[in-house]
Amino acid sequence: MSFEREVLVSLLKITREGAADFYDLCRETRIPSQIVRDILDKNSNLVTYSLPLEKVMITYEQRMKIALRAINLGADIERVCTFLTWLEFENMAILAFKANDYETKKHFRFRWFNRRWEIDILGLKNPFIICADCKHWHHKWSGSASIKAANMQMERTKMLAEAFKALDHRIPVSAWKYAYFIPTILSLLPANRKFYNNVPIVSVLQLRDFLYQVPAYLSKIAHYQFSL
Repeated sequence: MSFEREVLVSLLKITREGAADFYDLCRETRIPSQIVRDILDKNSNLVTYSLPLEKVMITYEQRMKIALRAINLGADIERVCTFLTWLEFENMAILAFKANDYETKKHFRFRWFNRRWEIDILGLKNPFIICADCKHWHHKWSGSASIKAANMQMERTKMLAEAFKALDHRIPVSAWKYAYFIPTILSLLPANRKFYNNVPIVSVLQLRDFLYQVPAYLSKIAHYQFSL
């Protein structure tokens, strides 16, 4: 058994509602308290441990990093993901957008061609509109599943671009001269490939770097350009 792996997975489990008691963590793992302390010290960049209060605290971002660390140590992906919520995943993405000065809209719904469409997260920063589809993480997230997701997100993004002028009252870009609509897939784990049909597949922990690099790599990624 990897003590570190078990401690990290148990951390995800007992901190789903916020800070947790150190000794609850020890009981959950059934690992001696000194070993648990040593593991927390080793992962001090991922965990805030208050010795006087015997409390363990971790942020959204730290929980995502702990999940990846546990998986890299051999933890079962499905097991890890049962302790992560969809809201955490979306909030982590929102933080990355805001860190790069993007405005965001969650669950953006619209009608076009007699159909209802939804974009999980819109990221807005002149002249870019990132249309992100948040995919739940699991071991089958590769191959045909990635290709299908990329193609569907391209279609959603194209529909939004075509419908955009009818929706401009809902998206604050009236001062822009033009816009690039960029379909993007977000996941917890990196996919086998970074692009499918030029649609970027981005780990949520790499989203900040991706957003920073969008202007330089625009010609290499799928997008739809419209004058406003």
